[in-house]
Amino acid sequence: MKDDRLYWVWLAESFGKGSALAVKLINIFGSAEKVYAASPESVNDKGTPTLSAKEAERTRYVLRSKDLSAAEEIAARAEARGQRIVTPADEDFPRSLLNLRDAPMALYVLGRMPRFDRELSVSVVGTRKMTDYGRDAAFSIGYGLGAGGAVVVSGMALGADSMAMTGAIMAGGATVAVLGGGADVIYPKDHKDLYYTILKNGCVISEHPPETPIFGPHFPVRNRIISGLSPATVVIEADEGSGALITARHAAYQGRTVFAVPGQIGTVGSAGTNGLLKEGALIATSAEDILSEYEFTFPRSVSVKAAHAALRDVDVSAYAAESMERLRVMARGRNNYYGTSVYGGRGSGPKKGAPPAGDVKMGDEAPETPGFVKVKRDPPPPEDGSPRRIDFDMLDEINIKVYELMTPDVPVAPDELVRPDLPISDVLSSLSLLEIAGAVEAGAGGYFLRRSSDGDDALTSLTDE
Repeated sequence: MKDDRLYWVWLAESFGKGSALAVKLINIFGSAEKVYAASPESVNDKGTPTLSAKEAERTRYVLRSKDLSAAEEIAARAEARGQRIVTPADEDFPRSLLNLRDAPMALYVLGRMPRFDRELSVSVVGTRKMTDYGRDAAFSIGYGLGAGGAVVVSGMALGADSMAMTGAIMAGGATVAVLGGGADVIYPKDHKDLYYTILKNGCVISEHPPETPIFGPHFPVRNRIISGLSPATVVIEADEGSGALITARHAAYQGRTVFAVPGQIGTVGSAGTNGLLKEGALIATSAEDILSEYEFTFPRSVSVKAAHAALRDVDVSAYAAESMERLRVMARGRNNYYGTSVYGGRGSGPKKGAPPAGDVKMGDEAPETPGFVKVKRDPPPPEDGSPRRIDFDMLDEINIKVYELMTPDVPVAPDELVRPDLPISDVLSSLSLLEIAGAVEAGAGGYFLRRSSDGDDALTSLTDE
């Protein structure tokens, strides 16, 4: 008898991460094993929820060439590396993820996973280019949440994400890191100390098999899990183009509560958070603002008084800087140092001998300059003004339908795209995935813009097949 988990791993790998089609098939057939056992001819004969013609054809294609050998190899690798495979059929699979239209089919876990249905978890995200204000706010909120009994969920990224996790750790709280590569792939590499500290009283989660390398498009898809694990998501600092806002939108679409830390008016790094507040996010000036919303839901574990008492005599700025040094937590900025000043840097300016920003290319390591921590930088955006390629392969029939309802370069509100056969939930989910695929852009006031691109020809050929 085969291990049931193999069928879930097969389903995840066959249809891809964040696949709404995989979820549809589970709803039709009842389990991953039954999907695997289905014949190609049986597809689309099950009634509701029905598959589109393209979804049915894709499913038939997968079922014609089904094979568990890759899933068996992945399971063997996970076991060898101490990773548990948790699937929707398992009792400890986070129930909050089951209602997602694009729920993960398998999670790879290192460490102790909280019981998300019994413990309050709060997702905390923000900019990688944090200011001193953002550093202190992230640390303070993380510290208060940890002291008040909440689990802090984030992505272990540079800047605000890792500072919030550091705060929770210093308060003795549990943390959960959701990674964009394999659970055994530490990213950024310089957060090795933080990674192993997280494992002492928390866990690392990924929907990618062991040893999966870091790949840029993994991160926006990963963000739906960060928000999906928690009833609340708080954004610390974020500019208007920050990936943290994608997580906030995921949270809103998933029916979660979004909090935002107010920032200084006119500051680039606060434009995104202040925009969220204007759009209806709840204000978070401390962990107590967040905990107070859930104290009666989790009376045995959450305490606003404990959070208040823990922070009462703490010099947040000094303790944040000290903790940042201790766990070698970093931020991205002019220097990419870890430490005690702006952007996490040691001092207000570059170290003598340190290269100026922009001199280190992606994949290059920083020179061995005293106080300089090696990092990899993201590649710069194209300078020739050429449009980004739209990844239509990751879109399903509903996503494409929403895209086709939009007029290029004309802002549209989600409500304007609702149809009798296209509820607002599908519209919002599709717009999120379209943004990840590079097909639409989110603008101010909740409007979305369909991007003009040579990729429109590719979409035409795709929909005409």
